[in-house]
Amino acid sequence: METLDALRGRIAETDEQLLRLVAQRMALVDAVDRAKRAASLPVRSYSTEAEVLRRFHRLGTELDLDDEVAERLAHLLIAESVRRQEELQATRSERARRILVVGGAGKMGRWLLQFFSRQGHDVTVFDPAGSVEDYTSAPALAPAVRAAEITIIATPLGPGRDVLAQILALEPASLVADIFSLKSHVLDLLRGAAGQGRRVASLHPLFGPSARTLSGRVMAVCDCGNAEAADAAAQLFADTALTITRLPVEAHDAHVQYVLGLSHLVAILFGTTLARSGLTFDQLRAMASTTFWKEARTAAEVLRENPYLYYEIQNLNRHSAELYALVRESLAAVEEAALAGEPEGFVQLMTRGREYFPEMLPAELG
Repeated sequence: METLDALRGRIAETDEQLLRLVAQRMALVDAVDRAKRAASLPVRSYSTEAEVLRRFHRLGTELDLDDEVAERLAHLLIAESVRRQEELQATRSERARRILVVGGAGKMGRWLLQFFSRQGHDVTVFDPAGSVEDYTSAPALAPAVRAAEITIIATPLGPGRDVLAQILALEPASLVADIFSLKSHVLDLLRGAAGQGRRVASLHPLFGPSARTLSGRVMAVCDCGNAEAADAAAQLFADTALTITRLPVEAHDAHVQYVLGLSHLVAILFGTTLARSGLTFDQLRAMASTTFWKEARTAAEVLRENPYLYYEIQNLNRHSAELYALVRESLAAVEEAALAGEPEGFVQLMTRGREYFPEMLPAELG
């Protein structure tokens, strides 16, 4: 029988072989990227990813590996392949632009600074909260806006209206765009500026600053009344694997009440209900189901975020009242069906909900 040290040595050798094979796979990804560029193909092919997953499931079964291990390994390799191709395709086709990020010391502000810098642009940051290491900080807002070709506002929602108003009052000829997650509170400013001929657009990156890959992510580009400005804003992300969704600025918050407002509400409601249940988390952990853990992870992730930001997302959306009314109506329908003497109504609710979703949903993005 081999000694424990000998077995661990063999495991270390196997780990090295695994990593060398991963490196070999990534070299092949580089070759695939060159072929995709030559054929003008997008970074991500969902049909190819589905085939990779099927192959890993099949091989995992043949090798008597746990199916979840095979699937997680496949997703990890796919995500790294996509990230690598995105970096390889990050070269710009246009000249470098002078871009000012207002609020660049925040999380998404820092993401924008890094993104535009990697794209080869000349990036400056203005943020009263402090400077950002490795980036040029502007001492004052007005001269920085006048010197910029593009100004991106990445401040929190609350002070964002005043910042946008200050910038528009300077009557800049350059492109001005915000990345606010809501537009209700600045709709009049955006429309008014566009009506005066200003080059304004409104953006919303529907992902957080920790996103490792942009494939499968969405960037909303809102037309505020100046189509040329919206086109220019969208062009800033044209060389990426982002999905660009174009819509009028008035339509933005009607969609966001569901993709953000409802999602956050469900997570907060889940956590609030548990906190009022009288049972500790450790007590529930001992009986936790797979579904409970999925919901708990999502709720915990939301509840650890900045509560003031999440309050603003609920409070500042002009559609929130109708969302809450619909949630109350839906909860009443579920309650009535669940407590009824026959299951038919409950079955109909679940069937209708199931039919709303497509057969397959995208895998969790890294």
